[in-house]
Amino acid sequence: MGILALVLLVVYFLPLTVFARHILVLTLFYAFMGTGWNLMCGYAGRLSLGHAAFVAVGAYTSLLLFSHFSLTPWIGMIAGGLVAVVVMMLIAYPSFRFGLIGPYFTLASIAVAEIVHYLLIYGRDLTGGSLGMSLPYVKETTIINSLINLQFDGKEPYYLVILGFWLVGLLVTWKMERTRYYLEAIREDQDAAAALGISVNKNLIIAACISAFMVAIGGTFYVQYFRYIDPYSIAGFTLSLNMALVAVIGGSGTLFGPTIGAFLLIPLTEILRMTLGAQIPGLHLFLYGILLVVCIIFLPKGIASLPGIIRAKKAKNDQKPENQASKGVL
Repeated sequence: MGILALVLLVVYFLPLTVFARHILVLTLFYAFMGTGWNLMCGYAGRLSLGHAAFVAVGAYTSLLLFSHFSLTPWIGMIAGGLVAVVVMMLIAYPSFRFGLIGPYFTLASIAVAEIVHYLLIYGRDLTGGSLGMSLPYVKETTIINSLINLQFDGKEPYYLVILGFWLVGLLVTWKMERTRYYLEAIREDQDAAAALGISVNKNLIIAACISAFMVAIGGTFYVQYFRYIDPYSIAGFTLSLNMALVAVIGGSGTLFGPTIGAFLLIPLTEILRMTLGAQIPGLHLFLYGILLVVCIIFLPKGIASLPGIIRAKKAKNDQKPENQASKGVL
């Protein structure tokens, strides 16, 4: 983790183009969001395709506080994360309490995302409706003011901010060692985990709340970086799907799986969108489908499982000569 963070920090000093830095910011953004999604949906095995709802709650909360009360986004993101936790509790507690699992939980998460989506559209007096909201620009005179308002003229500071978010997200996941083991046990066999004394509902709710809080913080970064949000971009199905895909293709239920998936998918799709997007619309979605099918067939546990598969095959091949030699002796 430290080596990877150091490498990404060195990249900051390279003479890259604006587009290349934009791709790096987006890649780390989805690596962070996928890490937050993975905490509940990967380790606990509760597939959510409605996490964009919590991203939108965090983004709109911090933006409204900044627009109407001039409250710094650093406080706004904490407030947005807490509101997202409340929204998550509305779906997590009844779902886990009454044993809503599998496709039923997935459908419930999509329903919550659609409710938030339409509330943002019809609450136009507060949210701007389908036209969205723009981030008020504050002319900065010092670096301290820029940092307080989380507004920068270049992409380099945003890269450092999202790099810090991603690293903190990994550390939080890594430090939750006991909870991770509990969640994996629940994912594999909920009844057996409960029989061993693991509090199923408690651990699932903890993971769900932390996951919602993390992606809500990502929502604040999204609005500060793009300086504009609308219900379709921030609360639509595409954002939820991207978070799920980077984790599933990279390796759900692993620490670095979402990061691997983000560094594979995001640069590739952004480059294809810029070069061939006008001639072949939706090419990146077609690529998503191909990669997902390939991973399901050949790497069902994601790209992160590839080293383990290689080691297992190597160990199996090493055992073959020994078995043949023993048969020859007999």
